[in-house]
Amino acid sequence: MLLLSYLFPPSRAVGALRWQKFAGHLAQAGIGMDVVTLDPAQLPSQDTTGLEDLPEGTQVFAVLQPRLIREQIEQSLLGLKRRLRPSEGPKTPPPAAGAAATVARRVDSYSRAAILQGSVPGSRLLRGYHARQDLARIEAWARAAAEVGHGIIRQGRHRAIISCGPPHPTHEGARRLAREFGLPLVIDLRDPWALVERIPAHIASPTWYRLSARAERQVVEDARLIVLNTEVALQAMQAAHPDAAGRMICVMNGCDEDPVRAPSRAERFVVAYAGSVYLDRDPRPLFRAARQVVAELALAPGLFTIEFMGNVQSYGSKTLGVIAAEEGVGDFVRVHPPRPRAEALEFLASASVLLSLPQDSEMAIPSKIFEYFQFEAWILALAERDSATERLLRGTGSDTVSSRDVAGIAEALRTRYLAWQQGQRPPALARDARFTRRHQAARLIEALRPLISQPQPAEA
Repeated sequence: MLLLSYLFPPSRAVGALRWQKFAGHLAQAGIGMDVVTLDPAQLPSQDTTGLEDLPEGTQVFAVLQPRLIREQIEQSLLGLKRRLRPSEGPKTPPPAAGAAATVARRVDSYSRAAILQGSVPGSRLLRGYHARQDLARIEAWARAAAEVGHGIIRQGRHRAIISCGPPHPTHEGARRLAREFGLPLVIDLRDPWALVERIPAHIASPTWYRLSARAERQVVEDARLIVLNTEVALQAMQAAHPDAAGRMICVMNGCDEDPVRAPSRAERFVVAYAGSVYLDRDPRPLFRAARQVVAELALAPGLFTIEFMGNVQSYGSKTLGVIAAEEGVGDFVRVHPPRPRAEALEFLASASVLLSLPQDSEMAIPSKIFEYFQFEAWILALAERDSATERLLRGTGSDTVSSRDVAGIAEALRTRYLAWQQGQRPPALARDARFTRRHQAARLIEALRPLISQPQPAEA
């Protein structure tokens, strides 16, 4: 099969992991895969260990992100403006320390409801322009990826075209290839497309949703198989596209069965988070709950810490350190830079509690949840009732608490700390085979078999 995915190793992005790991299970079932992905030269950072994990014979083809003509024009105009701008006078002094609290927190994203209701502040015209620009950039990459894919498919050995998003315009490149060569199209939606519940502020325009809905309809119409990664997202897509409901399945990410370091008796109780703090992942409810527990149990930083690893330096316009200090737990919070996946797993293995921050996306399960299943640690998920995350964790013994319930978060932390103090540690949830990636891959392979076993069409 040929996979088009903007995110794939050596990208460090969490979205790159899904098909990297599925590749091994597919190979065990006798299904090979070649990949067209973004050129590593344009990645902000790389981790080549993901490439080493791929089955033998997997080819990865790199495609540069083209620069749009309009982007080149904008850059030229900005350069001209800088050259013509008169020299700046004395700069305005920074506000006094006490004034910082009066500055409004920058809004990183907006909900689908707010955008479609027209309640997003600022220039609607400008946001619409940026929305078109954002989609056009990925569409340009998808066209370039399809051109590369055209040459690969001519080798005459591929039986299906698969596309993975976000970014979702990637699916259009795969659709064109599938049509040209008469191959079945499979689209994998790691997150919802036109139904996505929150998008970044600079593209928060009804234009983005209108264009995405139109593209989604076209791709869904052509797709032989539509894969969603949560049951909640599956139900939403089936309601949005009832005629295609029978071609949709849910394949979750699942947890891997990689060997992990056995936990040792730690000297302190660590609440750990690995990933990114962005969009809607507000850490303040956790910090407020931690402050209650620290005060009640008279804890010192040597006994209790909350530690973050990854792209976690800030939330909104403030660093995590500043936010923690404002919430009264500055001495209890530690922030670590991004590390290779192996080191991140070591970090998680040392934790007592593994944290999932709140998200305003009820249809999505943070992929880190499945990573957490590998470890003998309690899981604390700040998630709402009936969200995809809460449904997944229901009945597992994990602590799932609304981010609005600070008292409930504090109770979970207190209970787990006292259990840890007595030497307790929970079993890893990965012991339940239903949660493994191997089990999820088997569902995917079962759905793919009828498509890839069909006679191969003649070369285009």
